[in-house]
Formats: sequence, C-alpha cells, structure tokens
Amino acid sequence: MGRPKRIQFPGACYYIELRGNNKQDIFLSNQDRRHFLNLLRQYRERYDLRVYAYCLMSGYVLLLIETVKPNLARFMQGFNTVYTKYFNSQHNTSGHVFQGRYVADVVDKEGWLPEMATHVHLECARAGLSSKPWRYQWSSCSAYVEGEAAEPMVDSGPVLKKFAKTRLKQSVRYMHVIRERLKGGADSSFPLVRGVYVGDEAFAAKMEAQAGRDEPAQAPAPPAEVMRIVAEVAAGHGMEKEKILGRGQWRDVAKARREAMHRLWRDARLGVTEIARLFSRTPSAVSQAIRLLEKP
Repeated sequence: MGRPKRIQFPGACYYIELRGNNKQDIFLSNQDRRHFLNLLRQYRERYDLRVYAYCLMSGYVLLLIETVKPNLARFMQGFNTVYTKYFNSQHNTSGHVFQGRYVADVVDKEGWLPEMATHVHLECARAGLSSKPWRYQWSSCSAYVEGEAAEPMVDSGPVLKKFAKTRLKQSVRYMHVIRERLKGGADSSFPLVRGVYVGDEAFAAKMEAQAGRDEPAQAPAPPAEVMRIVAEVAAGHGMEKEKILGRGQWRDVAKARREAMHRLWRDARLGVTEIARLFSRTPSAVSQAIRLLEKP
C-alpha cells in the first residue's frame, strides 16, 4: 500500500495548529503549559528545530517552526505521545489528548515568515485573552519585544531582521506592527495555496516539484529504534510494550497496538510483512489497522 505524501525537507518552515481531541482543552493548569513548553525546549534540541513563534491557548497551540532535518512527522508524533502520557497521568484521564490530524502548512520563509509570526502572536488578542500580546505569558511575543533573554528557545532574528538593522529598532518596529494590527481588530489573514502552502502559486509549484522528486529509498529503522517507538506508544497508553506485543485483545491494548503498527509503517519504514511478524499477526490484519488510522 502507498505511503502518505509528506512535504518534508531540510529547512522546511511550518505553521502548525495543534488542537485538542473532540475540541477539548489540552491545558487545564499553568503547570500543564509550563510542562508543554519545557517539552518543546527539549524536543527543539533533540530534533534540531528552530522555533520562531508559539502561542498556547486552552484548547489549542499555534507554532511556527523550521525543521533543519526532514523530521516533522517524527517530532510531532513523539512530542504528542509524551505530552499525552503526562496529561493523562496528571489528570487521571486516558485516551488521546490531541486530535488525529494537525495542521502543518508549509510557509514561504522569504515572503511570509514575519507575517506568520505576527499571526501567531496576535492569537491571544483575537481570542479575547489579552489586549497586549507582548504581555501574554504563554506566547513568544515577549521574546520579540523584550529580547530573546525572555525566552531563549525562540529564534526571533530571522523575523526581526526584516524590520531594521539594530536590535533596538527591530523591537520598536515590531511592537509598532503589533499595535497597528490591534487597531484593526487583530485580523491577520494569509493566503493558503493548494490547501497547504503559505505563499504564492510559484512557491506552491516549487514545493510540489520538490516533493515529487525521486529520492533514494530510506532503509527501515534499526531494531533499537523499532522497539523505542513501540515503547513510546505503549507509554502513551499507560502500559508496557510487552502488553501490545502480546496476544491480548482488550480494547485499550488493541487500540495501542494499531497505533504502534501505524507508527512503525509510517515512521520506521517497516513493511507490512515485517510488522505482522513482530506482532504475530497476519499481513492483512496489519494493513487493515494502518488503513483505519490513515482515514481522515
């Protein structure tokens, strides 16, 4: 069966919307928000990301990031799993915290990086949470206005250099842009070409051509990585990996097993036959599990 098309390449910039499952809140306390940001700092280092902007709301998060390596899917899956494990443990809940499909629009960095950072920072004003985004605690706006010392994780330089040459003037002019947008109701629309590209038609065509190039086939992940993924999925469901590798048919175990099969097919690049052998299932059962999770 064909693998899902991904727009992933070194240096890709993404505008991401990460929303709660069934429109539920993903943060129930400031401790949750702090934990989320701490995880983002850790995963920024682990996956070699550049974090340009973020804004945490109660039921969703907006991110503007760049992947130095083509690893968006691995980053998002790992991050979501670890935060879900924390959330369920912290609040005595179970199941998914995030909805299955997240928005990941590819951004034209040359033309739209400043606009998208501003869009992210204005979200708290659009939602009525703060009329002064630079003072909203759960946004990266303060790093642009007060300096990166306010949040060292944020790489504001590529955005601010578009406004002036010196850091002081950059901050002043960025603050002016934010204030002017607030006067207009904080509206910040952007063009979405072909449903996934932030930019113009030429940028979209370039990205489509790049995504369509023949690339050398990647080898399957080594056994240690395979077991790491299985353990990560199991932990996200509050169980040991041996449980989903076994024969148990309890509903929660079966659900975790399907997710692990999908992860190994998608992220570890294992074939259906290899996955079937690992889980002692038939190839048709594995294919069915993968198709189930590939449905929109």
